Formats: sequence, C-alpha cells, structure tokens
Amino acid sequence: MATKQFSYDVIVAGGGPAGSTTASFLRKHGRSVLVLEKERFPRFHLGESLLPCGGEIWDELGVSDEMKQRYIHKPGARFIHNESGLSQTYYFSEAIRPDQPFAYEVPRADFDNLLLRRSESLGAAVREETAVRDVQFDAQGVDVTIRSADGTSEVLRSQVFVDATGRDTFLGTRFGLKVSDELVTTNLACFTHYEHCVRQQGRDEGNITIVLFDGGWWWFIPFKGTVTSIGCTLQKEFTLSRKGLSAEQMFMAALDATPVMKDLLKGATRVRPVDTTGNWSYRCKQFYGDRFLLVGDSAAFIDPLFSTGVLMAVTCGKYAAKAIHEAISLGDFSAERFASYQQQALQGADLFKGLVHEFYARNLRPLLVRSSAHPSTCAAITSALAGDVYRPAIWQGLFREGFSVRAVEALSMGRSSMES
Repeated sequence: MATKQFSYDVIVAGGGPAGSTTASFLRKHGRSVLVLEKERFPRFHLGESLLPCGGEIWDELGVSDEMKQRYIHKPGARFIHNESGLSQTYYFSEAIRPDQPFAYEVPRADFDNLLLRRSESLGAAVREETAVRDVQFDAQGVDVTIRSADGTSEVLRSQVFVDATGRDTFLGTRFGLKVSDELVTTNLACFTHYEHCVRQQGRDEGNITIVLFDGGWWWFIPFKGTVTSIGCTLQKEFTLSRKGLSAEQMFMAALDATPVMKDLLKGATRVRPVDTTGNWSYRCKQFYGDRFLLVGDSAAFIDPLFSTGVLMAVTCGKYAAKAIHEAISLGDFSAERFASYQQQALQGADLFKGLVHEFYARNLRPLLVRSSAHPSTCAAITSALAGDVYRPAIWQGLFREGFSVRAVEALSMGRSSMES
C-alpha cells in the first residue's frame, strides 16, 4: 500500500490565541502548519484583560510594538469590596520579579485577529469559515476532514493534530476527557460594553477593576478610547434565586445589588446588548494522546477571576509547538512523548486554580483588599496577578500550601468586619 502524503506537518483546529500562537511557534521551528477556524475574523470574544507575563511571548511573536500602539496600558489591578467599601490596587511593578510592569486591555476581536494574521505572516496557512468535521488517527498520521463555508468537504493529512477549539474542545468531548470543577460556585456571566464610564485618572486609567459583592464579582475593563467592558460573574445561589430572568434582568439585578458598580457607571451609555455565557470550569484528564495535543481552553477552562485565559493559551501554545517540533525531529508521536507538555501546562494552571478555589472558599476575599498590611503576602499576590506562575519560584509553595489561611488568621479582625 502506498504511503499517504502529508498535506502539512501539523493541522491546528482553532484560530484563537492558543491556535494562532501554536502555529506561529511551529513556523519559527520551520514546520509547515495549517490553521482551521470555523468563524471569520475579527469576531467578538470575552477575556479582554491581559497579564504582564505574556509580554515575553508578544516580544517573541514580534507583535509588541503593534500592541503598544493599539491598546491601553494596564499597570495594575484594583479590587473593591462592595459591602465594606475597602479597596486595594496591586501594581505589577511591585511584584516579586517586576520585569514585566504592565499589560494591556484589548478588544479581543482586534487582538485575536492580530495574532492570527501574525501566524499567517510567519508562513502558516489559514483557512477561515472552515470547520473540522472528523479526525482519524492511524500509525502513520492523521486524516482531518474539513468543510468550507460553501459546503465543500476535503480530507487533509498531517503528522500531528492540535485541538485549539476552545471550550468546544473537539477531542476532549470525543474522548470523554472533560471533568467539571465542582468547587467553583459560579455558573453564569452577564456582559456588555459601555461608553464614558467613570474611569481612574492618569496612569491608573487602564487598570482592571474587580468589584466583589455578595452575589459574585464584577469586571471593569477599559479600552483605549471611550468604551469599557463590563460584566458580572454570578454565584449559583444568586442566579437560582432569580431563575427565569432574562439576561437584561439578571444583569440589572446584579447591578442593583452592587452600589459600587452603579457609581462607576453613572452617566455611562450602554453600547452593546447584555449577553450571557455559562461559566463552566473544567479540566481535561489528559492534554495529549498519540499524535495530538489539546491547547488553551480545549485542555482546561478556569474561572476568569484572574484574567488567566489568554496567558495560559499562548504559553501552552509555545510549549506545544516545542513538543511537536521535537516529536517530528525524532519521529516519535506517542502519547508518552507528549506527557511533559501537560506537566509544563499544569505548572501554572494548578496555581491559578488553587487561587480561584481559595477565593470562592472566601479565604482569599479579605486578603485582596487588605494584604497591603503584609508586604510579603502582597508581593506574592501581585506576582500571581501578573501571571508569574510558569517560572519555578519558592513563593509559589506558599500558595499551594494555603498561604491565605495563615494570612487570614493574621487579619482575623478585618475578615470578621467584611463578612458581617
């Protein structure tokens, strides 16, 4: 039997940050790659606040200068507790390792298109409005069946397949790999855009603001210009007690429960309908198999509290590209060959997941607006908020061992006042 010819070294399903970054780094390794995207870019997407530690990847991809021109600088993150009025801002320049002192707030339609076009300029083939219909693996390669917008079907062949299909997680669903995170107690996010919100002044204008309230938490993400992304992530008990409300009604109910947000929206005009999305946190049991890898939200989705999605997507895209390049060089595409990729990916994801669990257990909430009284704890939180979780450091052990419990004990007086 004649050996089938490869159309590409790697086929990547999904053109978001995970898929485009994987493709870009594969091109830097000299591999041929096709990106398949079911939509036409630019398209709307949530997850608009980036983290500073992504800066190294923007430099490597060659998009840093363009980002500086297009997007507002984000020097820090402000947390406000609605019921107590307490507030604290974490400046990334005060992290344990402040080598990345700012990030950006980005409209994802524009940003994701920038990354996809960059992969194209590096030599990746990109097909938009093209869906993956089937993937078949054999000992010699992968057959990928695709369908274009005009209904035309085609089978392409590659050495490796990358699933970057986001929360649809094509292979994660097919192979039954998804496991829900039952410790996260939110189940719904409502979101929209406003113009002319009450922003901070000067260098703080681009800070993300997180408003904590008894029903969940709000995000306030200012873009360059006059538009601000506004949304709330709601606790299950909040939504269940208001079952049957429309997206608009749920959003307004959350707003009525949060006077701090009302103040930030005084005089503002909503410029986008309120929409909703389910906040289903999960992780796939395995991020790899023979001749395939899962990257970004295809592998895991963590509650968006700390704006971790894009950083995890592009960092793991870089790791995945390296693992695939080495596999092709050695001619070894076994699942065992890719196991180290998952270990790298989980190094950061586990810390972020632990922080989210601490937050919803209410151990972390008091700290976020009171940690300035404990400089070492404050610096550790700042470093986590900056996304400094993929470089081995002793301070990460503090998080994994329950740093917040020790710190909350030290702040017990403050904690009792917040929870009253």
